[in-house]
Amino acid sequence: MSSRIPPAADLWRRENNWVFDEEVAFQNRFNDPNSGLPIYQLTNEPIVSSNIYPEAPISTPDGKHFIFSRRMALSSHYTYWIADTETHWIRQVTDEENATAPIFNPKDGCFYYLDNANLKRIFLEDFSRELLFTIDSNLFPTHGALIPTGGLRSFDKTGRFAVLTAKTEKNNMVTALIDLEDRTVKTAYSDPEALNPHPQISQNVHSLLLIQVNNGIQYDKEGNLLTLVGEKGASLVACEIDGSNPVLLQVGFSLLERIQGHQCWVGKENKVITTTHRRKTTDAEWIQDQIVMISVEENIPKVISEGPGFTHIHTDPEGRFWISDCNKSGDIYIGSIETGKYKLVCHSKSSFGSAQETHPHPFFIGNKNIIGWNSDCSGIPQIYMTKIPDGFFNAIE
Repeated sequence: MSSRIPPAADLWRRENNWVFDEEVAFQNRFNDPNSGLPIYQLTNEPIVSSNIYPEAPISTPDGKHFIFSRRMALSSHYTYWIADTETHWIRQVTDEENATAPIFNPKDGCFYYLDNANLKRIFLEDFSRELLFTIDSNLFPTHGALIPTGGLRSFDKTGRFAVLTAKTEKNNMVTALIDLEDRTVKTAYSDPEALNPHPQISQNVHSLLLIQVNNGIQYDKEGNLLTLVGEKGASLVACEIDGSNPVLLQVGFSLLERIQGHQCWVGKENKVITTTHRRKTTDAEWIQDQIVMISVEENIPKVISEGPGFTHIHTDPEGRFWISDCNKSGDIYIGSIETGKYKLVCHSKSSFGSAQETHPHPFFIGNKNIIGWNSDCSGIPQIYMTKIPDGFFNAIE
């Protein structure tokens, strides 16, 4: 039987760069010098704050709330917080030792997350939580066989099925499918080289599962990771959500073209958008400048934009626009999928270092008019956002 759990915190925190004093308020120096857009810093404590999965459904459809993670320096323990894009306030929503990132369920408008094998949800009206059920399966930590690593990653359109990444007792990464109605969990996709699968369910009426396979992984005899991907890079596989009928997408995975390793579904279509590396010959330097889209049905890649070193990628819910960052400058761009045109949003000033939190990982919040990203321009990774006026899109449509 389900039971309500009090909120993880009773109060909102005000860490943003909008000051209450009227004579200060929001200073002009926080506007981006190129676009003029106001850059709101939502977090300020000496804590690593970030969201490194642009493709994850971490925001409400109206764009009012979105989830991000926080951890102390040198710690692997995360807490999860919610931001209000209207007030710019933040609030802690999980306090469990083993909570994983909450994602939005379109069925009931709640955020769902795992605490070990306990499936819980967060109610937005008061941020109380509810234990829905404990997953009883030999694929879960109740039996010590499977440990959630990234938690829930994506729901299908109906909100009944969700995917998560996990490791078996033999340290193999698998993608599991949870059925919220039957309260069951099964392995949906298993490949010893799907170490960083970025599993995502399309929001199409015909739901498909997208998996990244890091081909050519190498370990030393102690089990330390030596090579994350081989010479051809990673590959992308689309399949039914139960893992059947896998299709190898014909993008990257060659000596002359690699996918960057960041991709997502395009709106509600069964099309995938990704960024790529390419070169003319095997002894030439790699060029990273293209955004590619591919339909699962046709399986023919199409270059939709060329320009800077596009890296992390996300699309708006309607599948009309993409947002990406440049790993050479840290700049953030928004572009049109139809026209291929793009425009600079802001200079994130992210260092793009080894730590994932120092990469912008820009993402749309709700619709296309609010975006968020990470930046360590202060010396510590923090969460930033801005609002995109409709006029911004006129130049690229």
